[in-house]
Amino acid sequence: MNMDTILAISAVVIILALAFYAGMLINKIKMQKAQALQIEKAQEQIKQQKIQDRNNNIVESIRFIAKATMQKQCNVSEAAIRLTVLLETLQLKEAIDIAGTYPALTAMFEKVKDMPTHEERKARPVKEIKILDIKREVFEAEMEENIIKESALLAEFSI
Repeated sequence: MNMDTILAISAVVIILALAFYAGMLINKIKMQKAQALQIEKAQEQIKQQKIQDRNNNIVESIRFIAKATMQKQCNVSEAAIRLTVLLETLQLKEAIDIAGTYPALTAMFEKVKDMPTHEERKARPVKEIKILDIKREVFEAEMEENIIKESALLAEFSI
């Protein structure tokens, strides 16, 4: 065997070894990509399950408050605030048209959302609080029947 043949055979062996090694690396990359995709899918499933669990808890709260409102255990202005906020916090693919579906709750919410509560209410003059309370009570009286009807719908609410 001459030197050219030996070099040619050595070159072929080296090329085959490098090709085999490159194939192993490509296969390893494919496996890592598949593994990363599986992990990503699992994380997405966990995220979706957490969203579903959260939404289920919100739905239960909506039903509970709606039933309390129907039984007049919760005044309608408080119900409007709580129910509207809960409906807004649901994480759905398509948002609920709260104003269109529950116009009385929306109207009450818009009237009372900026009224002071808790510490802010205590800091206000008594006369101002009485005026705000009268306004709220008048609007509650006007809207109570419609809000109770909407609460009946929400008592059976589901997503």
